[in-house]
Amino acid sequence: MAMSESRRRKLEMLTRSIARGDFASARELLRSHGHSGINRPAPPAVRGPERDIQPVPLAEACPGEVVVARTPLGPLPCYRIRRTLGEVAPESADIAREYAAVLRGARQRFSELDALTASAALCHAADGGPEDLLFLDTETCGFSGTAIFLVGLMQYAAGELVFDQYLARDYSEEPAILHACAERYETAGVLVTFNGKRFDMSMVRERCAVHGIELPRRRTPHLDLLDESRRRWRGEVPNCRLQTLEQYLCRRRRIGDIPGSEIPEAYHRFVAGGDARQMADILHHNLLDLLTMAQLVVAILTGCGP
Repeated sequence: MAMSESRRRKLEMLTRSIARGDFASARELLRSHGHSGINRPAPPAVRGPERDIQPVPLAEACPGEVVVARTPLGPLPCYRIRRTLGEVAPESADIAREYAAVLRGARQRFSELDALTASAALCHAADGGPEDLLFLDTETCGFSGTAIFLVGLMQYAAGELVFDQYLARDYSEEPAILHACAERYETAGVLVTFNGKRFDMSMVRERCAVHGIELPRRRTPHLDLLDESRRRWRGEVPNCRLQTLEQYLCRRRRIGDIPGSEIPEAYHRFVAGGDARQMADILHHNLLDLLTMAQLVVAILTGCGP
């Protein structure tokens, strides 16, 4: 397919900016193509033999705190990283404001036809306020039967989107992060995931059963955005993967993101050697997944298209 004249000119401008070292102009050009400030620049190239690289401790790569969970196995620690969107990317704070504004008026925007055809979980989300939705995304060591090592949660509070990421620093801390997940799940008005009915919550239930952790018995409405996205945008986008929807609906392309297929091995290396540099990449990947889910909820409730 031939490149448009406008895009060709922008590509030439980008190339010239990089060639003369004007990275500020280059970043601005990237943002105009839908790149976002919440993407992080790729780390500088590492010189010298790999054996000479000193491991970066977790507290330095991913500042957080140790919290203790009262699990059926006794008190167990895990590591919690709590951040707001404003702290991660101040220039993206309008995402939180838009999210709150849409959720507060969502039911009024629903036509009678929308309410009749919408899923029950989407109606619950539209009826609630921005604080009622709990977004969940997990990172695991593989598929069914493997451990969960990161539970990412996001919720709106005090005018901010707040991210709580519970990390198992080794395999023994999995029960602690699952217990933290169960406690937050118990008070959620609506649980929001992307493919969580088939994967995330299925894995959480399986791993909770392994460790004797009881999930709340109440039936929390579960809004699975993969199902909602397929219902609305199938045929309008190449596919309904999360990062495809992020590109077409949120106008954001990820820069330097760690591929999902590499995450389990990166975690195993961290446990074995203690070098937390790639854990920072995994945490940022998880955070972006959560943020994109909030933006998809806004798109669905406002009827936006790609």
